[in-house]
Amino acid sequence: MSVLAAIVLGLALVGYITFLMRFYWASLALTALAVAYLSAKMPIDAETIPYWVASALAVAVALAIASILRSRQTGPKPISKNSMPKSTKRRIVIDGTNVMYWDGETAQLDTLRSVVDYLKQRDITPIVFLDASSRHHLKDKSLTEKGFALALGLPQKQVMVCPAGTEADVFILKFAKQEELKILSNDRFGDRSNLAKDIKIVKGVVTAGRPILDGL
Repeated sequence: MSVLAAIVLGLALVGYITFLMRFYWASLALTALAVAYLSAKMPIDAETIPYWVASALAVAVALAIASILRSRQTGPKPISKNSMPKSTKRRIVIDGTNVMYWDGETAQLDTLRSVVDYLKQRDITPIVFLDASSRHHLKDKSLTEKGFALALGLPQKQVMVCPAGTEADVFILKFAKQEELKILSNDRFGDRSNLAKDIKIVKGVVTAGRPILDGL
């Protein structure tokens, strides 16, 4: 086989694969018709069988490649926020760093955990935001987002430790406004009054390990 013939056959194979990817079933139908026509014009015998075998292998390779490429193109797509089903449960945003101080002058992770458990018992889904400095408040620099989630008994997707050098207030307020949720915090958000406008703030205390909330 000459180099030119090899190039032509290679281009033909690429074209066939492309056609299969775009018009899969139509390509199969046309291939079947072509086989029927050629088998009538060129019956399989000792002289033609090498051509039939080579053609069958080429079609098989093309089908395999096209199937792989099509599966990659039509594979599972990321679920967009709008396509996700809305939770039937009530949700609330927790200013985690603030709540940790609800039972004394020092930050206590147990205080936040008691509030989280209180909400979960009432079928309310808590979304916890924490300052990056929260681990320093707790004097435990090893705490990560995953560590906070485990300590609070929550899936990691419901806990966000805000990036260092940022204020959690901005993330809390923007998320609450976007999702139309209440915020659990004793912070007045006075320096963010434009963002806090029209957001319901639920205040509270923790006494003897028991949360008392106002406005839930």
